[in-house]
Amino acid sequence: MVRPEAAQIAGLHQTGDAEVTVMCNPGAASIPFFESHGIRVIQDPLERKFSLKTISNIRTALREGGYDILHLYTNTAISNGAIAAIGLPVKVVAYRGQTGNTGRWDPTSYLGILHPRIDMVVGVAQAVTDYVREQQFSGGRAETVYKGHDLNWYSNPRADLSGLNLPPDAVIVSLIADLRPRKGLQVLVEATHHLDPAAKIRILLVGAEPDNPAVIDHLSAAANPAAILALGYRSDAPEVSAASDIIVLPTTKREGLSRAVIEGMAYGRPAVVTDTGGNAELVKDGETGLVVPANDAKALGEALSREWDTARRDLHRNRDRIRRAHRSGNLRSGEWDWRRVIIGSRSGRSAVVIDRVFHRDRRVLHCGFVHRDERRKRGAIVVAQIHRDGESDAGWIDRSASDSLMNDR
Repeated sequence: MVRPEAAQIAGLHQTGDAEVTVMCNPGAASIPFFESHGIRVIQDPLERKFSLKTISNIRTALREGGYDILHLYTNTAISNGAIAAIGLPVKVVAYRGQTGNTGRWDPTSYLGILHPRIDMVVGVAQAVTDYVREQQFSGGRAETVYKGHDLNWYSNPRADLSGLNLPPDAVIVSLIADLRPRKGLQVLVEATHHLDPAAKIRILLVGAEPDNPAVIDHLSAAANPAAILALGYRSDAPEVSAASDIIVLPTTKREGLSRAVIEGMAYGRPAVVTDTGGNAELVKDGETGLVVPANDAKALGEALSREWDTARRDLHRNRDRIRRAHRSGNLRSGEWDWRRVIIGSRSGRSAVVIDRVFHRDRRVLHCGFVHRDERRKRGAIVVAQIHRDGESDAGWIDRSASDSLMNDR
């Protein structure tokens, strides 16, 4: 399946307003996709946080291309790209995908997202943007642009879970994540002690290896360890969401905008999430899921019990309601319209990113793109020249920050 970042880059190229070049790791999984869309690909190892060769390559591209904007997506791209741009007449934009792990009093942050060479930070959620602004001494140098997901990506049949021998009347809850401690597995396990005693729930852990000693130790503390199944890595994680009744992500800290939650909701499944990071912006509390305080096992257990009761009484109607909410644009948090995000990967969505930050006729080195090749993360650098002759079709974009940024060029 195409990742949102790749779709945005291809969408930018397809507008005809940009000539895009992608610099990525050799053998990256998305190379054929880019090339099929007529996008030139430069393969260069991007595996070290500070690489003189990578810095030199980016700097050469900036000089030879005469770009106006350098867009950095990954930590590796940021640390190398920001240095590469020093002394060159280029505006630098950096992507930020989560809250936390940055501080204005932490010197190492100024080698990353707070690097003084960065002119603008694009946060994946409002919570991320607000966090970055709190760390910036200047303030206001951050804007929110939500990733676009196309609902057509989520039309595959649901995963076949018959081999798991789940009770036919059980409500299935899925936690799909790279289960680092902050994803909250320990909180979910504790929450099982606060479930409604009548709740017949089975919990599936996608991303948790069943033979991992830490996972085994966590699950042994559950109210009913046999009711939690660790499935390990699965390439059909979205289809597992489709086969589930409820999606849960009890993140404890440093969250952005979880793809697993978006995928589950795209299949019409309600989500129970915590109020850390941007996931609370995905859920309309009480209608398309529930939002609970982070690290509150009791609240999480009660929320899962409530969703269990809803699912067992009116499962199909509940799913149809969430699907309709996605398609009608009724999922909102504050002023954010979900429909603009989930259908945002249409052609031109990437131009929205550029317009929101810079608005005027500019040539852009779009540096930074994240995708997964199975379980490996790889960074990439995207080079894009923007040639705009008129107003963008994304007229709803707020351009206040764009004008202030370009005026001090």
